[in-house]
Amino acid sequence: MSNAPVVLLEQPNNRGTITAVVEQDDRTAYFYLYPSDVLGGRYNMRPCWLRNLLPAPADKDVEGMKNGMAPLLEARFCNHPEGKAPLEKESLAIMWSEEDDGAAVFYEGQPLGIIPGWSLSSDRPVGYAADCIGSEAESILFPFGKPESNVLHQRIARSAAFWEKWGDEENNPWIPIQQEFLNAYEEQFGKMLQYYAIDEQKWPPMALARFEKDDLVYFISLGVSIRPMPWVELLYNDQAPGFRRMELGIAVDKKDFTESEIMTMAQGLSGIADNPWRHLSWLGEGHTISSQAVPASFESFILSSALYNGPAINLPQMEGDKVNLYWASPITKAEREFAHSKANGGYDLLEKMIQSGITHVVKKR
Repeated sequence: MSNAPVVLLEQPNNRGTITAVVEQDDRTAYFYLYPSDVLGGRYNMRPCWLRNLLPAPADKDVEGMKNGMAPLLEARFCNHPEGKAPLEKESLAIMWSEEDDGAAVFYEGQPLGIIPGWSLSSDRPVGYAADCIGSEAESILFPFGKPESNVLHQRIARSAAFWEKWGDEENNPWIPIQQEFLNAYEEQFGKMLQYYAIDEQKWPPMALARFEKDDLVYFISLGVSIRPMPWVELLYNDQAPGFRRMELGIAVDKKDFTESEIMTMAQGLSGIADNPWRHLSWLGEGHTISSQAVPASFESFILSSALYNGPAINLPQMEGDKVNLYWASPITKAEREFAHSKANGGYDLLEKMIQSGITHVVKKR
């Protein structure tokens, strides 16, 4: 009988929504991602075999699984069929994906196992291991392989460069990013009047900037797009760079709302900014968010770039990706229910709003 597994390394992600764990017993070593209870059971644990410590079986380790043990990998899929030395915990490290929904475990500075973020959202768990050399149709473990055969090598290198850049406290990219976005906003809306940090002193730095022009008050975010959103890679595949980064804005007519009402809406916008990473989800065109920050008679916000009918805002790219600026517009309960009544209902609601003359500017209606 195998001894109980020992936790060699345990590390939560940036928002504490997932915990990465490396466990080892006297048979095998495994890497796991455990979703937090705050996600309400929407996601399941994801496993990734790392190595066998015993000789590999010829066939699936059904006996081990029946006994509640992490299974050994079959010999034909394992590059060390005679078994390998146990992992030393001092040589292990975790690197999270930029989306914060997937992770890689490193051993002695080299990738050993990878659970991509999209695996968390897919129907079947998928992991990649450096010591895996083969798989079959129903496998949940695949070879990490070589750079020319697996794009994950490039993504890990990109993530490593990203975290190294942001880990430099004196020379990280925030100041130039901040200035680029403020320049883009000031070009259209005039000089920034106020600046509000909305990151609660957590990484990444995020803020709302206030502008006023032609009796309209604008609050627009910056810093939200530093992180790509979860889910988007699974949904959009090669087109993901066009959808995975966002900033948020709200434009309010001063003639229709008091300063207190305007500030409440701005606070609601700041609360939305971290939603994709707090809930491991994503936001895009036509998405709705329930909010107590909307004015009386409204119930939610809908996000849209299509509602915007002002002058073009030339947003900088982020890590080579397009940044989408979504304007938050209050909608009624009936409108939200219409948007949720069918697939892509948010697009249909936006079309109705545009046809009735509603733009990105929040007015009484």
